[in-house]
Amino acid sequence: MSGGMALQETGKRGLAYGAAAILLAGILVSATLTIVPLSRAPTTVTEVSLTATTQTTTSTETITSTSVTTTPETTTSTETTTSTETTTSTETTTSTSVTTDYIAVNSSGDSALLADCMPSQSHGYSSATLVAGASSPAIICVQVYRFNSTSPFVLNATSLLQIEGCEGCVTTPGGGGQPIDGEANFTVAASVDQLLLGGPANANEGTTLAFAITAKPGASGTYQLALQGFQLGPDDPRGCGANGDLVAGTGHPNYVPPSEGALCITLSGGTPQFSIPGVGYTVGPGVIFYRIISLTNSTQ
Repeated sequence: MSGGMALQETGKRGLAYGAAAILLAGILVSATLTIVPLSRAPTTVTEVSLTATTQTTTSTETITSTSVTTTPETTTSTETTTSTETTTSTETTTSTSVTTDYIAVNSSGDSALLADCMPSQSHGYSSATLVAGASSPAIICVQVYRFNSTSPFVLNATSLLQIEGCEGCVTTPGGGGQPIDGEANFTVAASVDQLLLGGPANANEGTTLAFAITAKPGASGTYQLALQGFQLGPDDPRGCGANGDLVAGTGHPNYVPPSEGALCITLSGGTPQFSIPGVGYTVGPGVIFYRIISLTNSTQ
């Protein structure tokens, strides 16, 4: 991993679906391409202004004087004076302006969702059950970080959140079953669509993102809710699969697989190291870190 980060196995915890959970953890800690939803190159605008001014002045003065005197002695005197003055002035001004503009917090999204974020409940690993209605959403609020001392990163907010399930896994523990896309039964809105993170100025590190999850009409079932990246635990950042359950309708059928032992992946190392307020350890660059601020069930 970038910056020499080290992975450690620390304890066991229930995951999404058995062996697939270990694969999920492997994806989380592989190259950042697997956990980074979108990176956009900066837009560079170059303006060139060229001004050239040439001024030429030519002045010529000719004076001819002839004097003839006729006497027994003839004298002829001719005086000719020619004066030429030429002045050439050329002024050239070239102005070049280069502007590099990284996208900042996108203007799209629903910033009003942030009003539903409650004060921080904890930064431990969440195992809560979230209920999403068809008329009002469930709200999950998270703080996000992704450090990089050289260049900023554009985060696609909605790709951080995944809704997973496994059809048939409940009745066939230890094997079988088919993963399903639970997101098809929900509508997810974020307080911003894209967010600029990191860079030399640590832009927007620790920004709170709010996600509103609404069940589509007629949707019913219990699914797993998973945030991509490493959650900031009390002792270290770790990835342990799904963060909790998401319920729509009556909660049936149940697409959450039986709880099975699985390894949590912890992350350490990497240079340079960065500090996060309220966290008693430092973290490395190039990885998405998050902590859950609050969870709010649908009101109807």
